[in-house]
Amino acid sequence: MKRFFALILCVFFLIACTTSSSPEAEVIETEEPASEQAEGEKTAKDNFPFSTTDIDGNPFDQDCFADYDLVMLNFWAYWCGPCIMELPELEELHQAYPNLLLLGVSVDNSDLESVRSAVEESGITYPVLYPKGGLAYLSDKCQYIPTTYFLSKDGRILGEPVVGSNNLQKWSALVDSYLP
Repeated sequence: MKRFFALILCVFFLIACTTSSSPEAEVIETEEPASEQAEGEKTAKDNFPFSTTDIDGNPFDQDCFADYDLVMLNFWAYWCGPCIMELPELEELHQAYPNLLLLGVSVDNSDLESVRSAVEESGITYPVLYPKGGLAYLSDKCQYIPTTYFLSKDGRILGEPVVGSNNLQKWSALVDSYLP
């Protein structure tokens, strides 16, 4: 019986890493009902403003979305096993879809060297950003990592966030389902 519970625990930890100590799942709400929304205030579904830098100090903002048909934001951490295991598959996805803007978002702001080391060891070439502005809003909503959001070229969040890691085949199917 103890082995069964140990196995269940191991499976749980392999599925996703937590970014919060709260045991309750948080519902991600990105749009308030119009009656409760302040006039002129925009929600994440209306637009997705952000301005940040990548881990090399290069500036990034939502204007980079316009050149792509689909944007994929993958929130991850260097200490998260499932996050690290899927990075090479995400790099393959990045290479296979030139009309997809894949952006990694590191939730590890305190240990830049470990983030850079994970990027180098995994061989990823897509940008890895720090969560600021709209990215910080989504990062704060991620109770588990990896968590991935898909956005349109105008910054609208498409569908529900994907929690947990996937293989190349599953990521490709998701990308195909959102591409025009």
